[in-house]
Amino acid sequence: MTPEAYWDRRPNDAEQSWLSEIAELSPESFVLNAQLQADHEPTIEPILSRDFDGWRANRYIGEVRHKGRTLEIRPRLGVETITGWISTILNVQVLPRSAAHSNDQSSVVTQLLAALWRASVLTAGQHALPRTGLKVSSHGLSVKGRIDVGATAHRRAAGHHDLASTRVVRSYDNAPASAVVLADRYFDQRLAGDRWRGARLHEQMAVLRSATGARPKSPTLHEIRTARYSPITVKWRRAAELSWRILHEDPLGVAADDESTHGVLIDVAELWELFVLHCVGLAADEPVRHGTNEQASGHLARSTVEPRRSMGRLYPDVLVGEDPITALLDAKYKRLGGVRGVDREDLYQLHAYSSTFEAPIAALAYPATSVDLPMDERNSPWQTSNGTLSFLTLPTEKDRCVEKLAQWFGRSDSSR
Repeated sequence: MTPEAYWDRRPNDAEQSWLSEIAELSPESFVLNAQLQADHEPTIEPILSRDFDGWRANRYIGEVRHKGRTLEIRPRLGVETITGWISTILNVQVLPRSAAHSNDQSSVVTQLLAALWRASVLTAGQHALPRTGLKVSSHGLSVKGRIDVGATAHRRAAGHHDLASTRVVRSYDNAPASAVVLADRYFDQRLAGDRWRGARLHEQMAVLRSATGARPKSPTLHEIRTARYSPITVKWRRAAELSWRILHEDPLGVAADDESTHGVLIDVAELWELFVLHCVGLAADEPVRHGTNEQASGHLARSTVEPRRSMGRLYPDVLVGEDPITALLDAKYKRLGGVRGVDREDLYQLHAYSSTFEAPIAALAYPATSVDLPMDERNSPWQTSNGTLSFLTLPTEKDRCVEKLAQWFGRSDSSR
């Protein structure tokens, strides 16, 4: 969303009040891309905030419908850029090449939601489709599978002379597959043509539809979560849960004049963070960890009386090296430059990370929005008492981003 200072007109009093209500909404129930990382706790921030420039969006893109009005937050960097990040994060081709330059008139939110769902399904189906075992009982003169001693005894007591047996039949007709097939139908009705799937997803959906039917019964969330998954098919649980949320919350199917509140939001700041993480992994020669979890955190202070007690847990986004940590980065989905330059809070945060983890080099990573380098980046690195701090604007395309990070690591190595 463009900052209010650059809008064609200022909101009137009623619109200001409505935007204030949007800012008070909890976005947690609307955000869908927690599906990308199982061990990553999502960051929850207000959908909108207000500063001296007026209203601005924070970390989300998407759509919120509230009291008969609609707020659409579009990605400033474009749909293709965001889907490219998802492709890098999950190592799958999210945007089919045949559809990349189509004149699809569907909404930006629909395209992004479809890209997120498509990525989840393609990742789940990299090794196997969601086939589950169904226990089938039968009786006759021959045993099919394993003999059921108890059932056979009951039949003999009733005067029958045959045998009861059970066997496990593997089938794609199950709750996860049904949810995915229904979500595929949902997007097929909203996107122009079938090119949006791509060849690989088209083949997978054909197999699943042949088992479940084109319009299977909608499964419950309990059925999806309690279905039996193997280590190979466990990722289908995430894909099925995402499909269920899309189908049952159906934010894109709510009438625009509906007085209730519905929405679908994608945490684009998290996507940028994960994109940077994967690019660092390709650029660095040392192990790379995602710092935003319990296993890779530090503390701002620790008690000298009781060493087990600490204050201020810190979670940098990316840690390079293990013992010792040789570099760290924190991704910032915001523009670097302008009058204010680096936000004071971000600067203090990076310095705290660098000191706590004793990293000789540390950087804030921003998406590049211009070919010109901001002044803070031109003057990087900045020396501190225990290392250097850099402010980097990284290209939003994978290969160029990896190249610039590799150059940064190389320059840092030569300067030590």
